[in-house]
Amino acid sequence: MRSSKARRRSIGGWGSAILVQALVIAFAAGEAQAKAAFLYGGEPVHPACVQALAMHEGDEVPVITAVTLAGCTSSRRTRSKVHYEDDFATFEDDALLGGGSFGYRELARLENGIVGLIIRRVLPDGEEKVSMAAVKLVDRPMMRHGELVHMQQIELLGELWIPGMDVLSFRSMGNVVEFVAGTGPERVERKVDFTRLGKLRK
Repeated sequence: MRSSKARRRSIGGWGSAILVQALVIAFAAGEAQAKAAFLYGGEPVHPACVQALAMHEGDEVPVITAVTLAGCTSSRRTRSKVHYEDDFATFEDDALLGGGSFGYRELARLENGIVGLIIRRVLPDGEEKVSMAAVKLVDRPMMRHGELVHMQQIELLGELWIPGMDVLSFRSMGNVVEFVAGTGPERVERKVDFTRLGKLRK
C-alpha cells in the first residue's frame, strides 16, 4: 500500500487519493471475505475448536492435525459462551485452559483455501502469547452408522510463534501479513507469507 515519492508525484493529488481509496476498499472487501469464510452452520467457528488444534510453543509440527466440527460443536468443549474483544472470538474454560482465555481472529483467506488466523492466549498469570496459524476448512468422507458421509473439518497446516507480537498492528493484503514485534529499540516491522506457513506440515 506504500508507494515511492516518485510514484506519488506521477499520480498526482487526485490520482493518489483515488488509488488510496481503492486500496482501502479492496482491503475492507478482503477482510469481509475472510470473516465470512471461517463459518460452521452459519456461525463463526467456536474458538474451543481452534484451541483443540493449537500447537504448544516449541512444537515444530502439529500434534493434532484435524478436528471434525460436528463432533466438536456437539461436545462439552463448546459449552462456554464466546465473547468478542479486539475482534477476537474468545472463550474461557478452566477445565480446558487451566485459567486465562483463548481466542482467534481471521486475517486473510488465500485463493487456495488457506485461512490465516491470529491466535491469542492469555495465561492464568495474565501473560499474553500470540501466534499465527494457517488452517483449512475441508469436507472429508467418513463412515458413520454404516453410511459414507462428508464431514467438515478444520485442518491445521502450521502455526508460528513470534515473541512480542503487537496484536493491534496486524495488517493483511492477500497472503502476506505485516505486523510489529518487539519493544523499544528491538521493535521492528515484520512480514509473514501464509503460503509458506501453510507448508509447515508437509
